[in-house]
Amino acid sequence: MPYSIKNKFLLFLFLKIFWAFSQQNITEKPEIIQIIHADYATTNAKYPGKQLLSGNVKIEHNQALLFCDKAIVDKKENTAIAVGNVRLIQGDTLEMRSGYLSYDGNKSFAKALDDVFLRDPEMNLQTDTLMFDRQKQITYYTSGGIIRDSINELKSKIGKYFLQEKKYSFINNVHIDNPDYQLDSYHLDYFTDTGVSNFYGPTKIYNDHSYIYSEKGHYDSQNKISWFVKNAFIKDRHTTIRGDSLYYEQKNSFATADNNVVLHDSINNVWIFSNYGEYWGKKDSIEVTRKPLIVSINEKDSLYIRAKKFIAAGKKSKRKLWGYDKVRFFSNDFSGKADSLYRNDSLRILKLMKNPVIWNGNSQITGNLIRIKNDSLNQADSLYIPKDVFIIQKDSAGFNQIKGKKLYGKFKNNKIQKIDILGNTEVIYYLRDEEQALTGIEKNKSSKISITFDNTSEIETVRFYQKVDGTVYPPNKLKNKQFKGFNWRGKEIIRSKEDVLEGYIPIFKAQTLQKETYLPDEIKMEKQKRD
Repeated sequence: MPYSIKNKFLLFLFLKIFWAFSQQNITEKPEIIQIIHADYATTNAKYPGKQLLSGNVKIEHNQALLFCDKAIVDKKENTAIAVGNVRLIQGDTLEMRSGYLSYDGNKSFAKALDDVFLRDPEMNLQTDTLMFDRQKQITYYTSGGIIRDSINELKSKIGKYFLQEKKYSFINNVHIDNPDYQLDSYHLDYFTDTGVSNFYGPTKIYNDHSYIYSEKGHYDSQNKISWFVKNAFIKDRHTTIRGDSLYYEQKNSFATADNNVVLHDSINNVWIFSNYGEYWGKKDSIEVTRKPLIVSINEKDSLYIRAKKFIAAGKKSKRKLWGYDKVRFFSNDFSGKADSLYRNDSLRILKLMKNPVIWNGNSQITGNLIRIKNDSLNQADSLYIPKDVFIIQKDSAGFNQIKGKKLYGKFKNNKIQKIDILGNTEVIYYLRDEEQALTGIEKNKSSKISITFDNTSEIETVRFYQKVDGTVYPPNKLKNKQFKGFNWRGKEIIRSKEDVLEGYIPIFKAQTLQKETYLPDEIKMEKQKRD
């Protein structure tokens, strides 16, 4: 490139950069307030640049019109003060009414006082004092305001409205009245065009049927979808569910709970703990996974149940429960395991299916299916096994064994009191004297066996019916001491609730569900606070 051309190119580039830089530092002169009309106008030499206007005053500034009864316009300072029936109109969508307004034309900033009313197509606002920054398109108040749209009425101490985003931001004593619910919060952002609310800090959403508490969340009032996090719980009259994250679709009555999930059924005093749950309100059903635990509490005993997944369905008094994969349970008087579980609250029955086993004291009971029925007080009443009955009781010298086709049992105080085994029953029983010395081993067959147990769940009496074969052997003479199908599952015995809890310590207190109270009292308290 020749030298002269190179210098011309550099000079051109320098001038272009300098021109662009200079343009960025030019500050445009603010638009001057224009007086469009007034019935009367007065000036005073003592106040140069100021005009007193009265009667049908109309002022224009930066595509906004100001109407009032009286006004003082200071052209030198580019300000205006309007009094009486004040109206500020911006475009064809925003109108602000008040009794008094001061306006700074240099900053395009208005301050309205005395029964301020702001309206746009989506909502209207009422307050005593309202600031309007037209450059940033923000209005705000600090002395309390009420906002109304097509479905909501919202009150707060402090509020901002971002016109371009159509977003309200409220702080301090925020309250929403909606036909379906009421909301109280500390900080809430509300979008008028979508009906979406984002809230922060302690927040309560409630109606006559439900109560929601959360300290952070999202609510879509048009689609009726909610999302709650941080100490969140949802409560109706008899059920409360909480979790680190709660999602709820009101139209479908569908909810999910994630991490540290707790569900409490106050009617049946049942607690469900898990790390994930789904609820279908229309079907009145719930599914919980990720190490779920169910605890059924009554005055005398509590039942702890574990599985990989639980499904519950039906009304509370007629609820059915299914548990799948590696079911295990414990109560003070008996425990058990199975591949699956079924519970029917209306019939008060519990079924253990697929390789079931229960332990009662030193006794192990197995069969193709085990059914336990409760009485009206929700305590174990009876036991039934339809096929492949096998009872094993550990003795210091071996194992007492009973085989048969069917079993009927009776509980007393949640302990097995009596059992009847029917159909081709076989027995191996270690005989002992009053001093518990082993005297022999009895092996026999019969059509039926009745067994009673003492308070420690030890065999007290054995009665045989239609005995067809029986022999008492010296302890060292019986060669085959185990029936076919013998399977002592001693290593699997669930001896305490800790074997079911697996290190998890549930807390059965109202504090677990945060501010849980009886629903109508909670709503009444919230209304009294507002009044």
